[in-house]
Amino acid sequence: MSDEAYVAELRNLFPVVEHWTYLYNGGIHPCPRPVGDAMRSFLYQWEEGGRDAWPSAYEAFSRLKEKFAELIHASASNIVITESTTAGINLAAQILSPQPGQNVVVTDLAFMSDTYPWLVSHAAAELRFVKSRDGKIYLEDLEPLIDEYTAVLTICAVTVGSGFRIDLSEVHTITSKYNVPLLVDAAQALGLIDIDVNDPLLDFLVCTAGKWLMGPTGVGFLYVGERFLNATPPAVGWLSAANRNEWDVYHCQLHQDAMRFQGGMPNLIGVVGALAGLELLEQIGRDFVERRVRDLTSYAIEGLQEIGVKIWTPRADHERAGIVFFCDPRYQDLYEKLKNARIYCGSFLCGIRIDPNFYNTFEEIDKFLSVVRSHVIRNME
Repeated sequence: MSDEAYVAELRNLFPVVEHWTYLYNGGIHPCPRPVGDAMRSFLYQWEEGGRDAWPSAYEAFSRLKEKFAELIHASASNIVITESTTAGINLAAQILSPQPGQNVVVTDLAFMSDTYPWLVSHAAAELRFVKSRDGKIYLEDLEPLIDEYTAVLTICAVTVGSGFRIDLSEVHTITSKYNVPLLVDAAQALGLIDIDVNDPLLDFLVCTAGKWLMGPTGVGFLYVGERFLNATPPAVGWLSAANRNEWDVYHCQLHQDAMRFQGGMPNLIGVVGALAGLELLEQIGRDFVERRVRDLTSYAIEGLQEIGVKIWTPRADHERAGIVFFCDPRYQDLYEKLKNARIYCGSFLCGIRIDPNFYNTFEEIDKFLSVVRSHVIRNME
């Protein structure tokens, strides 16, 4: 079967295509039918059977950790289910707990949740920003900011704005000189590119079940590396305890793995949906998704170059993944024109962002380019 025939088949899984040319999959991904079906099934079981719905949903919780662990080449014993990427970052920050005299290094291409915990909740440590150039982070700008007092480097595997894809191996080479923990925000990356937490060796990785993983919001993931698995949890609950079945309110024996950070009952309807999203990604094949998205984004970049807009996204394949961002002095006006044409994209940072996924078509990219071209020509007159 050709790629286009396969895509035509896959489009049946996405009701959104009947209403929108949807190009914001790295922002809010539309719900695939299998994900919606799984969540509706849970709700039906809950309505009809009450507690009878919970054992199978809790089993899905364990399978979700296993599936996510497989995706990042880890063990389920290192995975914490959170409610968001933000929650994962904050939990990692609490585990690290930087002290006065230490510093935390971030980049100015980070998402807000990558910097706010260090600005507010852990403000005792100095916050150092790596300044980007042309939508990229250069290692020669990053390295001088890291020293023996650096508590952590927080980096986005793929940045939310320009879509720059950083070389984690090269970054790790720098952090390993001072044994600095590395926290990777993979929310814009996982599902598209392969990340192995063992190569390079990562200390923390955070992600959402949404975006490219096609699950619902309200579920996220935190990978905790081996050297932090025995840390004292900043908050505990009944799921944190290995002896919870003993109903011993006098003694809490913490799990010896990432379950010690789990706390209480997870969002089970979200867990069920997130598992369905990961299973769908597995069935489609991440390699196919990566190749398809690379082809679509390359096509979009070529079209935008011909139009003459200012593209912020790096051109080289190895420096980008999934996101195409360009600036426009009247980006808000262009966003409204695109929306009126039933084309959904992102609009922030004085520009327009598109994130086509595997089910999108080259015809949809052409439709998008046509509106952009018309907008640019009209503003030149």
